[in-house]
Amino acid sequence: MNDDKSIELAKEAIKQSFETAKEFVGKLVNPALEEGGGIIQDTIKFWRFKNQINIILKAKKFLEEKSIEPTKVLPKILVSILENGSLEEDVTIQDKWAALLANAADPNKRYSVKPSFAEILKELSPLEVVLLDKIFDEVNQNENPNKVEIFFDKEKICQNFQIDKDQFDIIADNLFRLNLCQPPASFGGVKIGEYPVQLRTYKIIGFTQLGYEFVKACRFEK
Repeated sequence: MNDDKSIELAKEAIKQSFETAKEFVGKLVNPALEEGGGIIQDTIKFWRFKNQINIILKAKKFLEEKSIEPTKVLPKILVSILENGSLEEDVTIQDKWAALLANAADPNKRYSVKPSFAEILKELSPLEVVLLDKIFDEVNQNENPNKVEIFFDKEKICQNFQIDKDQFDIIADNLFRLNLCQPPASFGGVKIGEYPVQLRTYKIIGFTQLGYEFVKACRFEK
């Protein structure tokens, strides 16, 4: 086999691989996006760029509605928000990315936006985001000033969100993993010295301090 023929065969193999990959990506993205790009890379870039624009415009609107002139945002926070947020098409979570950006750009710094918050948000599903919002609202209606001492019953959460117990356990595991929620410590029960031990349970959950501050930073109060 001569070199020219080998090159042609290699080109044909690459072309076929590209077409196969392109067809597969077409199943993963909105069909409308396929009209905007000639190659896979352009399609994905366009899709991510569109999401970034949505987040930026929403953040801009949040600030304008409160007549707030934005300030500079630390690059490691700004880039992380826009890079991770660009992968999100769900409107509910896009609003969270926008709120996170708006709060980071708020010169009054009403809510502290930590560099880790973008990494946490990208790990959450829409259902988990809604659940955290609901817990946050309930916590703030409670008269107890210590927000990490307010806990919620698994049974009631399952009923309110119409999820089964196994699904709740998976959600709880993720929220525990991200250190957003925690089970209650064994107040008055098992202790090591003077400190109560935190027992692993799915029956009752509540915020960690990190979780409470995270949800607060992902909301732009009007």
